[in-house]
Amino acid sequence: MLASARVLGPDVEIALANGSKSRTTATMPTLRQLRTRTTPHLLPPPGRGMPDLPRARGTLRPCLAPEASRPRRARSAARAIVVGVLALLVVPTSLLPASAHAQGYPSRPVRLLVPAPPGGSTDTLGRMVGQRLGESLGQPVVVDNRAGAGGTVAAETLMRAAPDGHTLSMAYTSLTVNAVLQKVPYDPLRDFTPVALLTTSPLVLVVGAASPVRTLGDLIALGRSQPLAYGSAGVGSGGHVTGEMLNLMAGLMAQHVPYKGAGPASVDVAGGQIQFQFGAQITTQALVRAGRLRMIAVTSARRAPTLPEVPTMAESGLAGFEFLNWFGVIAPAGLASGLVARLNAEVGRLLEVPEVRERIVFDGGEPAGGPPSAFRALLEADMAKWARVAKAIRMKAD
Repeated sequence: MLASARVLGPDVEIALANGSKSRTTATMPTLRQLRTRTTPHLLPPPGRGMPDLPRARGTLRPCLAPEASRPRRARSAARAIVVGVLALLVVPTSLLPASAHAQGYPSRPVRLLVPAPPGGSTDTLGRMVGQRLGESLGQPVVVDNRAGAGGTVAAETLMRAAPDGHTLSMAYTSLTVNAVLQKVPYDPLRDFTPVALLTTSPLVLVVGAASPVRTLGDLIALGRSQPLAYGSAGVGSGGHVTGEMLNLMAGLMAQHVPYKGAGPASVDVAGGQIQFQFGAQITTQALVRAGRLRMIAVTSARRAPTLPEVPTMAESGLAGFEFLNWFGVIAPAGLASGLVARLNAEVGRLLEVPEVRERIVFDGGEPAGGPPSAFRALLEADMAKWARVAKAIRMKAD
């Protein structure tokens, strides 16, 4: 690192922080030539000497002899060398190493957008993540609930935020589903930076306890003999697309009934107003324990660790049927790679905390983690899958 530079007549002595020195003869281009190559505000006006520079550590301190005692050409050449050294010290931030962006971060509280109202499973996970991140980052993480339009409200808010790491957002499966099935103002792959995958979890196919349906085969047979209806948390939700996947793969025509949340849909399944639902374990387990709902199958490729007695959809007769709900942390597009790596590492550490893992498993999920590239690959695979489903069932964007 440069410690000081002294002008000694036509020579310049450069001292480095490690104590070594070097001297160079003033054979630089003329001041007029240098003016065409460097930033104008760094150069003194013609005919005037160099101004005094601060004497703080790490800055340049010229030691110029009186103007009259040195030849004009030597003075100009020496001045040009000092200005050239100054120009080299002005390094654009884009050329800094990725780790430099993470230094000093965060400089103020971090806002974590949650695309759901307070009290639900998404909010609960978001607050747990926010608390742990705040402890590890050394700044408060403030949860900002931005519910509405299947997560689109939060996504739009994130798009408008500066990519400096001080605004993050929880995201879940509807981020990619809505981008395929509806007209949304964002592109999941272009407008956001995947930071870290938090959890994955299957949905559970449930029917009312009074229903004659006890297996997936029973439900398919019933649907081929009479009209069925199923509920979800809304158009584009996981419960919606899995219901349409069942229609497609089993040859059914079950009617979709969108609700303002998965909870009300579960209540209507229990009451017999609709015949089935694909819901999250955390949403349905209270009614299951109360004896009002019956679990038929899970949508994962293998049985859920918390529900080992419940078969998968593939085991039940629909080979290839798989759906995993996911939750993750995303940031605005353009977030520096150093900050992405820092945040990804912090999320990875919090997922190793026993209390966090236990809560995720209790809610029916599995801790995920992994590099940002794996999260991006998941988004890409999701987009491709939902595009195929939408085409097959002829869903049209509004």
